[in-house]
Parts: sequence; structure tokens; C-alpha cells
Amino acid sequence: MKHELTRSQVEQFHEEGFLIVRSAMPTEAMQPLINELEARVDDYANQAVAEGILVASKTFREAAFDERLALVCEACSEPNWIWRKIQHGKFKSEAVFKFRTALPLLDIVESLIGPEIYGHPQYALRAKMPGHVQTVVPWHQDLGYLNPETAGDTLFVNCWVPMVDAMSEDGCLQVIRGSHRAGYLPHERLLDVPDHTAVVGIPPDHLPEGEVVTCEVKKGDILLTMERVVHQSTPHSSARVRWSMDTRYSELGRPTGRTNVPGFVARSRNNPDSVAKSYEDWKAILESAGVALNR
Repeated sequence: MKHELTRSQVEQFHEEGFLIVRSAMPTEAMQPLINELEARVDDYANQAVAEGILVASKTFREAAFDERLALVCEACSEPNWIWRKIQHGKFKSEAVFKFRTALPLLDIVESLIGPEIYGHPQYALRAKMPGHVQTVVPWHQDLGYLNPETAGDTLFVNCWVPMVDAMSEDGCLQVIRGSHRAGYLPHERLLDVPDHTAVVGIPPDHLPEGEVVTCEVKKGDILLTMERVVHQSTPHSSARVRWSMDTRYSELGRPTGRTNVPGFVARSRNNPDSVAKSYEDWKAILESAGVALNR
């Protein structure tokens, strides 16, 4: 079963710079990564106990996926110790590869850029924590975190996929509708917060006018954004952990704006033998470039 977008959805994406596709990512496509994250939280909680950062009675083993990380972090004498390992891990695992090459994602991306799809080297697993200033992201364009001089003509499709519901109180994303038409905007360092995940953003006096859309999404929805649409991640006031993955794609042969890390061929009708068909293929590409797997 193909999961391509309708013509009107494609037109909306290009007109507004973003699109929400409801119920597009089945649970079974996300579950291997969820299982890995649950196991990692458990491992890190055990490490914290071994290092005296967490007492053994406060590991919250029965807590739900969207609760446990927050509970164990709050119980740690160093509250960011476990979160830091998750947030800065840049996991390159089989579960991440399967997530990034899920057929629904690639079908949707093909609707926008065609069948020659490159899995961009930049992707991010995010655990947004309750009341956590480190995961509040200022207004920015994704191109601002790449090299706009080399990649300014590349259309990037970012797929932001929540692994739990992401409502307003969970610090969901906001987008300025149509702001991609303002072109590339100045970016500068706006924040100085230790361990912050994103401190670069657009100065307030350079923000374009436009309707601010709060993109509430449920588990399995996909928020598609393009590289120039202006968006931000809002403060998180609920008790849940907002787990999400954003994974980016571009047309094969286009500059990625990241020369130090390779991506991989995710789909190709012209040269199917070039496609990375397994985690081992992706691993070999990374190792040949000298990139640490940091699994």
C-alpha cells in the first residue's frame, strides 16, 4: 500500500511551507525505536544508581513510556544526567534506521521530491521534558542549522514524527504559515543556556509577518516542514515526556549543507543497487567516513 500525498496536500505543502498528515506512521513502524528508548532509559537509570546519582527505590520501572524519563530525572541528584545521555546520544542504531526508512515516510517524501531520495545526515531524536528550558527552541529555519551558502537551493523535507501525543501543553511546534516565501533570514545566537539543544534563532526584528499555527499532533501523525519555513518549539507545561523524531530528506545529488557527515540513499528508481537496505549498510557508510556510531 502506497502512502503518497494527494495533489491538494502537495499544493498545500508548497504554498504554506508545512503540512500535517494524520495517522500516517503506524505504531508498528515506531515500536522498535520506542522499545530501544525504553531499554536505554532503563540502562541509564541503572547506571545512575551504580554511580550514586539515583537511589535504587526511585527507578520507576512500572512507569509509562511518556512518564518514566521525567520521573527518574527528577529523582536524580543531577537532574539532567540521564536526559543528557538521551538528548546528545545521536543514536545510530538499527531501530533508528528502520524508523528513517519506514515505507510511509518514504512514500510521502516521494510525493514531494520524487523517487530519488537521500536520507539527510541531520536528524534528531528529542525527549522534551516538563518545564525544561533546554528544549525550548526559538524561532528559526532549518536552513539556519546547515550551510545556506552551499545548500540554499536544496528543498529539504523534514518529517517531525511524535512517538506520543504532542499537544500545546506538551510544547508542540508552532509554524508561521507561508514564512518560507520570505527567503533565508538572519540567524544568530540568541540563548546562553547550558546543555541547550538549539540556541541559534532568528532575531525578533527579522521575524516575518504571518499567521502562527500551533501544530498539535498525535502519535503517528507526521508534521512536514520545508527548510525555510519559520518554526519554534514552545515551552512544555505537562508532566509527560514529549518523545519525537525528526528526520530529513532531500533529492539525491543535491547539497546537504553538511559536508562532514554522510547520509544514505533511502530510495532510488534510477539506481536501486545504491540504496542502503539495512542498518549494516548505513553503518558501513558512517564507518568509512570516520563517524562514531555512538550507539
